[in-house]
Amino acid sequence: MKSIKLSTLFLISILFSLGLGGCNVTTNETPRYIPDTKGMEKTVTIERFEQDLFGLDTNQIETGLMALKKKYPAFTLPFLQTVLRVPSLAAEQSVVKGYLGYAPARETYQKVQEQFKTMPLVQEQLNNLATHFAYYELNTNVPITTAYTHLCEYSYDRAIGDGYVPLPLDMALGQGYPAYTLAKIPLYQQRTLNREHLVAKAAYAIAEDIVTNMTQTKSSFMIDYMLQEGKKFYITDILLPQVADSIKFSFSSQQMSYCNRGELQLYEHLNDQELLYSDKDKLFSKYITAGPFNPALSLPGNSGTWLGYRMVLAYANQQRKLLQKTNPELTARKIDQRVLQQIITENDPQQYLQTYKPQK
Repeated sequence: MKSIKLSTLFLISILFSLGLGGCNVTTNETPRYIPDTKGMEKTVTIERFEQDLFGLDTNQIETGLMALKKKYPAFTLPFLQTVLRVPSLAAEQSVVKGYLGYAPARETYQKVQEQFKTMPLVQEQLNNLATHFAYYELNTNVPITTAYTHLCEYSYDRAIGDGYVPLPLDMALGQGYPAYTLAKIPLYQQRTLNREHLVAKAAYAIAEDIVTNMTQTKSSFMIDYMLQEGKKFYITDILLPQVADSIKFSFSSQQMSYCNRGELQLYEHLNDQELLYSDKDKLFSKYITAGPFNPALSLPGNSGTWLGYRMVLAYANQQRKLLQKTNPELTARKIDQRVLQQIITENDPQQYLQTYKPQK
């Protein structure tokens, strides 16, 4: 009976704080640490790959592909393999020619050209991302210098590589774009398919690549997955510290308020249901994956991931203070880099939980 009561109280308290879930509530952004990057500002060059691709002469596809590879040596092959799923070198010409002759693809291309004639917001956020990527030395030898715009045919797979950011513009045409419905993209995902989320999603893809390749979970409990996913959002956060939390988490302002105002209740709810140290993913998967939101029925999808991020953030703040006290000779940048490396390598949940105190 106790678990039912606490769970019910949790939902009632949050619904009350949101005015019964019927109005849009302005998000109170989490106070954050923003490092001083003055003198380190980077500028990213946006290359319009899709314009050159759709400008190819299909009667001279071999020559066109050779020119495309020469102009975009870092991106063409990843695009062909990841997006167009070209199975072999021998199939390249036929696959590309067929794609360029596909009427829906050309229609989407025209829509992209209409909506993305200029991209000042995207440019600003890319520069911000590249600056912080360099500040933290996430990859010392390969700074981010370029972004390649392209169409991804509504796929979430990204042509990831060193030194560049892939920007699938057909995934930023706005909720309600007819092709999204045909592709059976749910409305809760369509809500984030716009230019405001474009660079944040790219930053998350970079973070996901780093965490996947450089960290590992200690076990298969929910808390391990929460922290693993939380690390991805922590890195996304430090790459784009000026971008709103709601954008980085793909939450609406209402969902963000739901989490911010109910952090303690959420933490207690997961404890009460004995989920943090459960290895039954069917019980906790809805908390650590994206999903629809209905405050009358459940928590927003990824709420557990957000809580994992909050744990990682608390650990980062504690480690920064500790290093400042014990290593006063270190510059702020060196401390920040050490904190990040510590987060990437530390996989013991207890190290995070002992520094975490959910806000009321």
